[in-house]
Amino acid sequence: MKAPGAPDGAHERLAEEAFAAIPFLANRPVRYGVACPGAASPSYHGVESATFLVAPAPDADPDYFLKVTEPAAAALIDPAAAFEAATRIAALGLGPEPLHLAQAQGAILFRRLGPEWRPASLDRLRRPDAMTAVIGAFDRIGAGAPFGRRWSVFDGIRTLRAALGAEGETLPADLPPDAWFLFDWGDAIEAALAAAGTECRPAHADPHASNLLFAPDGALRLVDFDMACDTDPHYQLGAFLNEACPFESEMRLGIEIAEGTCRADVFSRCRAYAAADDLYWGLRALAMDRVSPRRSLEFRKYASWRLLRCRTRVSRPDFEETLRTL
Repeated sequence: MKAPGAPDGAHERLAEEAFAAIPFLANRPVRYGVACPGAASPSYHGVESATFLVAPAPDADPDYFLKVTEPAAAALIDPAAAFEAATRIAALGLGPEPLHLAQAQGAILFRRLGPEWRPASLDRLRRPDAMTAVIGAFDRIGAGAPFGRRWSVFDGIRTLRAALGAEGETLPADLPPDAWFLFDWGDAIEAALAAAGTECRPAHADPHASNLLFAPDGALRLVDFDMACDTDPHYQLGAFLNEACPFESEMRLGIEIAEGTCRADVFSRCRAYAAADDLYWGLRALAMDRVSPRRSLEFRKYASWRLLRCRTRVSRPDFEETLRTL
């Protein structure tokens, strides 16, 4: 770990500016070092922010975790909204305690979780006990007051399409040649869900495995609150089951845990939202590939994988029937 004074790059410069802006760290001999170096493939982890472990003194253990928004991702992330959501979720005992928002630097300081807290593996998320813990956390968050930021995955798709210049007749070169086909299906999914009716509740809304931390005793904490919003709870459930379950038979188990029984309409909603979530994150990774200075990260590989899974799902002969049974 290093002392402030010789930042290496924009992320460390912002981190050091944040230390100076945090009253209880400003005059202390802090030390800091990279917490998660970031990887876009095979998981999308720590690529839209830089993260640091922070010790309050040269010989002290790291007590804090600082997350600094990647400046290139500023259009996609609202640190103030993330801080508010993190505060609410921490009050439920479901996340680390946020201690300070350094708005000018796009940084949030958290009390550090101990090293016993580890990101979930996909194998773990497939287990009924882990599914039950995650879905139970979603339910507790969803039972609270609205966060005040209403969002849908379809809003996100439209924003990214505009950012990528994908609204005209000629598609940008970095989009797959069948992007029009995926966009048409995205529109069809949105129209079918709008016709069927949706709910809106507070949600963490970013159930990547790397954001779900487990302790050895099975306790769960959620991290990364950039996507927290008020949205359809079936979107969050579908996105989580899309992450956790390689087979649809396992998705049925997750729906049964969430709803008490696996109704056909809920299964169809989760399948539809899973396809839309893949389209959204594929486009988001392509947008980051354009603007991120972190050229070692494999954004395009991650985007290709998410768009392939979307393509595979919507190309199935029974997918139109899925939209008819929402």
